Amino acid sequence: MWKPPDPLLTPSDPPEDSLEKYLLSLLTRGTWTEKQIKEKLKVRGADEDRAEDLVRMYRNAGYLDDRSYALLFAETHADWGRRRLRDELRRRGVRESFLSAALEEVDEEERAAALAEEWREGGMEGRKIEGRLLRRGFPPSLCRKIARGTCDEDP
Repeated sequence: MWKPPDPLLTPSDPPEDSLEKYLLSLLTRGTWTEKQIKEKLKVRGADEDRAEDLVRMYRNAGYLDDRSYALLFAETHADWGRRRLRDELRRRGVRESFLSAALEEVDEEERAAALAEEWREGGMEGRKIEGRLLRRGFPPSLCRKIARGTCDEDP
């Protein structure tokens, strides 16, 4: 969750070096996980210790929060199932405890049904709906159930 900025790091304090300026630039353009920031800093020439120090400083100041990132990511990717969300968040370096908290909020059946209904209204057949749902990370049994349900509703 959001924390008020640390008084030791305020916007009036000029960044010490080009790596910190780069980090601030990244943070003004979007949200990132700690792992992503570390990787970007390393590509820019930071050694492991310097990247870790910068990430720690900005995490403590409230500018990096993997838990909030995971919640926001799961919320904004409403057309993905838990499996795909979990895989993508793991790839981005989010800790398992944060993943679990974010995925608890996901109602896969509701998400899959909404997608299937939209696709059915567009004229897609059940077999294709099932395949699309599978590719979006929904469980196979749910995909079959939803696809059959939407096919049964066809006039």
